[in-house]
Amino acid sequence: MQCYLRIDLLVVNGVAEGRTIDYKRQMPGNSDSDKKEFLADASSFANTGGGDLVYGIDETGGLPTQIAGVQAPDLDLEIRRLDSILAAGLNPRIRYGIKTVTTESGGSVVVLRVERSWTGPHRVVFQGHDKFYGRNSAGKYSLDVNELRTAFALSSTTTERIRAFRTDRIIAVSNKTTPVSFMDGPTILLHCIPLEAFTSGEQFDLLPLHHNAMPLWPMAVNSWDKRLNLDGLLAFGTQQPCPSYTQLYRNGVIEVANGRILAHEYEGRMVIPSVSYEKYLVEYLPKCFAIMQAIGANTPVVVALTLIRSKDLYMGVNSIFGENGYPIDTDTLVLPEVMVQDFTSPAGQIFKPIFDSIWNACGFPMSTNYDAQGNFRPRA
Repeated sequence: MQCYLRIDLLVVNGVAEGRTIDYKRQMPGNSDSDKKEFLADASSFANTGGGDLVYGIDETGGLPTQIAGVQAPDLDLEIRRLDSILAAGLNPRIRYGIKTVTTESGGSVVVLRVERSWTGPHRVVFQGHDKFYGRNSAGKYSLDVNELRTAFALSSTTTERIRAFRTDRIIAVSNKTTPVSFMDGPTILLHCIPLEAFTSGEQFDLLPLHHNAMPLWPMAVNSWDKRLNLDGLLAFGTQQPCPSYTQLYRNGVIEVANGRILAHEYEGRMVIPSVSYEKYLVEYLPKCFAIMQAIGANTPVVVALTLIRSKDLYMGVNSIFGENGYPIDTDTLVLPEVMVQDFTSPAGQIFKPIFDSIWNACGFPMSTNYDAQGNFRPRA
């Protein structure tokens, strides 16, 4: 979580409760009513614009009067209790962080920072309390039918817009309408798409990355260059035709195309190198996330992989399952999207359902580059 509040300045500056902040004297109790109130507060922030629940501050008429600190014998235990309430009481789950701040008097203030959600609306489901909450300058309130309809429509529209963008880019790359003259043949197309790119309309400043573009180094090339273009910032391999590029869009979307690593000819067949291509992708995804963080883009992020000109590709596995498998039977293999809620999520776990689907398309049950616990462990 970023930039927690300066607690002392809340009182000094008279920062009033409102749409993005709420003061509480004590931590939520263990009664059902206290838990419902806590869940309603947290979900109201997630369903609106995000905000902070600050525990340990006295207020009068919405204005903070003093930093009293919370009274709890074990704050770590209290925080774990709040985690448990949030995990069980909201559907779907929200994104948040909890920080303890020690005051000058030696007391502690607990700040629950809730992120604005792009996957809501979130509902309180504790003990049958089946309600949705929003927030305005007066505090939380129950969303009415029209507001709920708008919230669900926004979520649905965002999904549709992301898939429409992905489809347009798949068609463009398939038709060789790429930002540079790209090599022909089987191609990996990776997209990292922040949900906020299709909801907030924010455009990021890419000039700092243009001046220091090392994070944009394209996948699996040694010689590369970069330039600004109409869409944003492009890094590309200098070999002609180009074997790999990374396009960073101004709205935070990243498109990665590589025509070198997906398939090689082997014994008269075009074969997917089942270890190396997965390693390239698993190693490159964190670089994409680092780029997003550098420009200020946020999660959730949709990770989507597409194989273009994939028809008749075999999986190169040396008959590890006792069979040779089958060729992919479609020219464009559109793999399932994965929603990533945290930039620190392991890339191997993110890709597992995607890789398994590619192996399925080749007649095998799953990728063999994972251990029994689902951790990425590429074969030697």
